[in-house]
Amino acid sequence: MKLSIAHKISLMSVFLVLASAAVVGGIYHLKSINTLVDHALKEIAIESQESGSSLQKVMTNRDEDVLFLANTPPIQGIIRTRTGDRVDAKDTIRYSQWIEQLEGIFESLLEKKSDYLMARFIDQHGHELVSVRRETYGIIRVKPEQLQDKAHRPYVRGTLKLSSGQIHLSEINLNREFGEVVKPYQEVLRIATPVYDENNNVIKGLVIVTVDMGKELRAIQRHIQKTSEGVIYITNDRGSYLLHPDKEKTYGFDLRKRFRIQEDIPQLADQFLPDSLTKQIMLMPEQTDSINVVNFTKISFDSSHPERFIGVIMTRNYANIVSDESRVLNEIVLWVLFLTLLGAGLAVLFSFHITRPIQQMIRAVNEFSDNQDAMVSMPVTQEDEIGVLARSFNSMIQQVELSRSKLEDMNKNLETMVVARTIDLDKSRLEAERANKAKSEFLSRMSHELRTPMNAILGFGQILEMDIDSLNETQQGNVQEILEAGKHLLSLINDILYLAKIESGTSEVFMQDVDVADILQQSLVLIKHQAKTRQLEIMDNVSAKGHVACADITRLKQVFVNLLTNAVKYNRIKGCIVIDSEVLDCQVLRISISDTGEGLSGEDISKLFVPFERLNAVNNVEGTGIGLVITKHLIENMGGSVGVDSEPGKGSAFWIQLALSQGN
Repeated sequence: MKLSIAHKISLMSVFLVLASAAVVGGIYHLKSINTLVDHALKEIAIESQESGSSLQKVMTNRDEDVLFLANTPPIQGIIRTRTGDRVDAKDTIRYSQWIEQLEGIFESLLEKKSDYLMARFIDQHGHELVSVRRETYGIIRVKPEQLQDKAHRPYVRGTLKLSSGQIHLSEINLNREFGEVVKPYQEVLRIATPVYDENNNVIKGLVIVTVDMGKELRAIQRHIQKTSEGVIYITNDRGSYLLHPDKEKTYGFDLRKRFRIQEDIPQLADQFLPDSLTKQIMLMPEQTDSINVVNFTKISFDSSHPERFIGVIMTRNYANIVSDESRVLNEIVLWVLFLTLLGAGLAVLFSFHITRPIQQMIRAVNEFSDNQDAMVSMPVTQEDEIGVLARSFNSMIQQVELSRSKLEDMNKNLETMVVARTIDLDKSRLEAERANKAKSEFLSRMSHELRTPMNAILGFGQILEMDIDSLNETQQGNVQEILEAGKHLLSLINDILYLAKIESGTSEVFMQDVDVADILQQSLVLIKHQAKTRQLEIMDNVSAKGHVACADITRLKQVFVNLLTNAVKYNRIKGCIVIDSEVLDCQVLRISISDTGEGLSGEDISKLFVPFERLNAVNNVEGTGIGLVITKHLIENMGGSVGVDSEPGKGSAFWIQLALSQGN
């Protein structure tokens, strides 16, 4: 059905009103949801940060307690009276009296600090000298026969490596006595500091306080859940659970079970890598393929080792966060619907008012089309844009006729110009093809013609070399110069011949799985003499990796020899050549050959792969400037790529990229 412009404008107006209402409603919906989610996430983040600050303050106080204990008089008294007649020459106090005084200090500390489970003084060999612990029925002083050997415990070994005044914090785990986990479970953190003899500054042991970390972890949980409903998980810095709703998973790492947050929420795995610097991260449901919003916060607790942390993870149902928005949204939808219907009605009325003079002009144009001499009736009296359009119509008709005439003349001229230009282009193309073919034939014939006498020269030189003992020293040197110059010239002739083959499109490659290490070793043999002459060190970091790539064996060897030869020629005396590799995405192997030469500027790099460009010609470095051109063509023919990274004064690193074989 053909619609008039009035109907089209009416429909378009209605559509625009509906679309605008839908867009505004959708934006409001999204914005309101985002606002609620952002608010909820900020609350979680603030609570997590406050918990972290609180924990750090508590840990600072505990550090101060341990340092205070280490500096109490009984510590040095015990050290002085452990040998000899066990009487302190300084204070005439016996060893047993110092022990009793220290036990009293430890007991007083545990009475004041309800979260301290144990205080001990251990000698440098790991033997407990004094131990006071909290039991269910009260605080007890451990009898001498019940003191244990803790030399094998990591926190003892770690503390004995510290300097005076430093603090060691153990892992948060379950307490063990005599090698067995204590039941009911005690979630503990051990805070220790080394003790040095004040007379000779020799380490004599450590003071250690065992803290009930279960209380702290649950305090963090309660603090966060005061304002936010959700599930709280707490992990150590390896991702193992310290707090989990499922008690089977809590401290599973200490009970020979493996439960980690990385397995339940894989998107958090990167946060537990050693180089991760992120302190907090939010994950929306679409990032975790679940219905929950996830907040992850790192809380550092060891000032000496800021990389150590406990991870606090809170998951909250996304639907619960946005549920408060639904009621408001329903009210808005009713208002939007009412306003949409009202706007649509007004749009229809307005469109008919606007299109009435347009319909009048359409009728006038139709009359003009049927009879050009007819009087045109249009709304020329209107003062708006329609009136301007009507008054301009007659002038436009004249311009249309004039333009039509000019266009016809231009079309005729354009056809003639296109034919002439096409002929010129065909001639230029044929001339270029003939010139290129002639150049290729010349290079090929010249190379073949030069190779025959060159081989003869090398043959005579080799004959002279076979009888070199009959020649004097000058003649021997001349023979060697003839052979070396001949081999170099023959290599240049072969390069030019291969370049001609490249330009003629006749070079081929035969792809197969090749052992990169084998080809590299064959290539190194060919340049080792040159490298030794320049006293270069070669570091091969590739052969031991066992890469298998898809390439042409002969061409790959040619590429290696070209790049290694350049690394020798353009290196400094007593420099270094480093050969390395890495596997990139999509099963691509990159092999780089780096030198310690002068390096290249940006302008030099732009000329590297241009035939016959000699960057170091002034330095009398042998070559024609086509080795890298051939290398680039060979690598690209094998489906790979070649490039260079260089900086003046810092050497160059040429690299090639090849596809790894499917079985590699």
